[in-house]
Amino acid sequence: KMSWYLFLKWVYRHVDVAFYVGSANKAYYKKFGLTEKQLIFAPHAIDNQRFKLKPGQDFRDQFGILPGEVVFLYAGKFESVKNPRLLMQAFLNASLTGAHLVMVGNGELEGMLKDMVRNHKNEETVHFINFQNQSQMPAVYHSADVFVLPSQSETWGLGVNEAMAAGLAVLVSNRCCGAVELVENGVNGFIFKCGNVEDLSGRLKE
Repeated sequence: KMSWYLFLKWVYRHVDVAFYVGSANKAYYKKFGLTEKQLIFAPHAIDNQRFKLKPGQDFRDQFGILPGEVVFLYAGKFESVKNPRLLMQAFLNASLTGAHLVMVGNGELEGMLKDMVRNHKNEETVHFINFQNQSQMPAVYHSADVFVLPSQSETWGLGVNEAMAAGLAVLVSNRCCGAVELVENGVNGFIFKCGNVEDLSGRLKE
């Protein structure tokens, strides 16, 4: 680790200017010797207006979700680093009344996730949708109430920006490196402990 640290210190001595996307990224550059004058803020950006406008489509009718029922949304690859299994387990453990979990995506964990819910008492409240093109995502977000990103690691987590632009509350793990700084606990969502199913179940209830 020390040799890698020294190597990066040497690399960054040859940098004149660096662009950082958030406070964690900024702290990273400073750790390796860059000064405030060398750093320029260049945040990740999305087309807020595109996600803010509510499209006509809505998957609630497709699944028989009633007005007033809460929809938790996961949208991403079904892979270990994204940790969708944690969300599935937390939702099933929470046994929420009047709530649904919609899982949008595909991937290596798809079969396991479907097995987890098969024959469970809350099976009818969990719904799967195949991967959606980016053009369809505004409709997906506007069909939900809360966006959940349970990842073990993210460089940023741009889905959080998109969900917030669509007016959703957000639940993110404390390992969602960049996007976590967009979340103010109890105001626009909650931050939960990565990998902690009890903490996530509690946040789902809140």
